[in-house]
Amino acid sequence: MIWKKTIYDSLTECATVCNEFATECSNSDNINDLYRSIFINLDCADICRDLAILYVRGSENARLLAQACIDICEKCVQEVSQFNSDRGRQVCAMCQQTICSCVNIIEMALQPDVDSKSPVVEPASLFYVPSRRENLYY
Repeated sequence: MIWKKTIYDSLTECATVCNEFATECSNSDNINDLYRSIFINLDCADICRDLAILYVRGSENARLLAQACIDICEKCVQEVSQFNSDRGRQVCAMCQQTICSCVNIIEMALQPDVDSKSPVVEPASLFYVPSRRENLYY
């Protein structure tokens, strides 16, 4: 998978914005009414951060987490859209941008690598494990 900085930036920015929004909600006077928003934004921040790590690492599991990230970002947009504030609109916009990035991750994972025309063959010595019998001293 080819690493794209814009995708990574989108994921980390979404994590930051959602985390900040959750903190702001936690500090408000009507915190009891905002529990759902707080937890959804924290979930969104965590999954975006985790996906960014897997994506940069080139993990094949990034595709799986990207689908979950799409689902959580959609819930976050739905929840935060009820707030009529600049910060709420910022969270919605960032989550929507991140959804597009996640779609790109999924599409990139499904495409075969152009550079991998011939399969890589590992030497058998890398996988050699001595048996117990060879380790016994007589």
